[in-house]
Amino acid sequence: MKRVLFFALLLGFATLQAQNSDEDKRTISKGTWNLEGNVGFGFNSSESDYLNANQEANGSFISIFPSIGYSVADQWMVGLKTGYGFNKSEIERSNEAVSSENKSESITLAPYVRRYFGLTSNLVAHLQGEMGYLRAWTESVSSDSNRSTSEVNQYFAAIRPGLSFFVSDKLALETFIGALQYSSSKNEYDTSETVKNNNFRFDLDSSNILFGLSYYF
Repeated sequence: MKRVLFFALLLGFATLQAQNSDEDKRTISKGTWNLEGNVGFGFNSSESDYLNANQEANGSFISIFPSIGYSVADQWMVGLKTGYGFNKSEIERSNEAVSSENKSESITLAPYVRRYFGLTSNLVAHLQGEMGYLRAWTESVSSDSNRSTSEVNQYFAAIRPGLSFFVSDKLALETFIGALQYSSSKNEYDTSETVKNNNFRFDLDSSNILFGLSYYF
């Protein structure tokens, strides 16, 4: 609910600011280069019933996305985004003396196209379309020394709305707010089992809310 309210407030602010005249709105000019870095992070905790026992899970993650872009026309940019993610979770069940720890790492490579919309002289909204590839490795180790591994290969297409606020002529604070995404993935386990998944959804969870800095030159 807090994320939805935050998103609504940003949209409302952007709508009010858009009343400014075109002369007051920032334009990302053709020939502009952009270097940026965004980060997402979060913590989660949950409890559930599993096989008539109480299961408690605690986890955290961090994702880092550096990218480079070039404006091929006024308000249009093409670029390449890369990424690294790390996720860790611990699971305990009340009826078992054994607990487990899961760790995963991922890399991402995604070309993108971005359309800017000037709102004020300092505030710019943008929509970013991406098509990319993600590869992830997961290891699960239990307290009785059992170990299992898996690998994920995922292809995805996404549209990400965002805002950039220029604190100077070249430097901007940036945020991406959610993602409308389709993905196709294949999970391969060390037991030789393979699971395929296809998903289409709009996510406002913390993994798709990113903050960072952009440098335009």
